[in-house]
Amino acid sequence: MSARGRKRAKKAAIEQLSYSASFEVEFSATAASVYSQLHENMRKAEAGGELGGAHHTIFRMVEQTIKNVIPRDPLNRSYGLAGPLSRFFRIKKGRFRICWAASSEKKKIVILFISETLRKQGDANDPYNIFTRMVMSGKFDELLKTL
Repeated sequence: MSARGRKRAKKAAIEQLSYSASFEVEFSATAASVYSQLHENMRKAEAGGELGGAHHTIFRMVEQTIKNVIPRDPLNRSYGLAGPLSRFFRIKKGRFRICWAASSEKKKIVILFISETLRKQGDANDPYNIFTRMVMSGKFDELLKTL
């Protein structure tokens, strides 16, 4: 790694420590499953000799968003959803949508959902339709009580 790359990595590590120290990040079982699958896909690609392809890009993009972007300002209104999802936040990274809930009092973020489907408004498999169904079914109620 070049000196410039080491500086960037060090700066990123320092930023990550300062942000993650202010907010604890937790995953729902649903989000953890998708995150683990993305990580596993990257590991399989590495085992096959692919050291920087699409699986790496996707996993790193999602990982950086969860570790660095969301904890910086998890309650930012620009990330807010509307309607029945007004208590939740989301961010778009590539074709993925990451949805979470947060508490400023408890300094806690719960990553509830990482989409695996493409966004197509009105479609039954639209990530927001899937997330809405999960929320309305009570799937996250126990986790939300911790906030």
